[in-house]
Amino acid sequence: MRALTSKEKRLLFFLLGALFLLLNVVALKTFLGRRAALQANISALEGELMQSRAILGQKDYWAERAQWLATNQPTDDVSTVDDDNRFIEFVESTAKQSGLTYTRRGGGPVPSEGRPYAEVFDASTVRGNMKSLVEWLAKLQQPKEFRAIKQLRIKSAEEPPNVVCDIEVARWFRPVEGQTP
Repeated sequence: MRALTSKEKRLLFFLLGALFLLLNVVALKTFLGRRAALQANISALEGELMQSRAILGQKDYWAERAQWLATNQPTDDVSTVDDDNRFIEFVESTAKQSGLTYTRRGGGPVPSEGRPYAEVFDASTVRGNMKSLVEWLAKLQQPKEFRAIKQLRIKSAEEPPNVVCDIEVARWFRPVEGQTP
């Protein structure tokens, strides 16, 4: 093998220098990209840490509310529909007692999908006087009864003081011990 000329040595030096520079640029770009991703991850984790500390600071506040729920939320044997039927009958009977015309559109138990409570709902249409409707809505919304109006649409009927209301009312139950909703 013959020795390299000075020109070939210079070209080899420039080639090796260019490869060294190119590898360093690629490595630097990779390093900076990973560094930016890690810094973003650190910022997100610091935000979660601050949020978690804030939540831990409210531990007693939420423990008190959890105790209130355990004491006051009604239980439901999810293997029967007795409580569901009583709720639906309550919605219908209170509507009729308030002087409203009640038409049921649907309802029943709602799949739990990982929630810690069981839900039953009633979807109905009621017609009648606006004053009677407002009184009925007030009867439905009692905090200790765990009833909530999930959806409400009121429109005027043919007669101005009368209205037509499409409503979805739900009630939330705590499952009996040992059962999942």
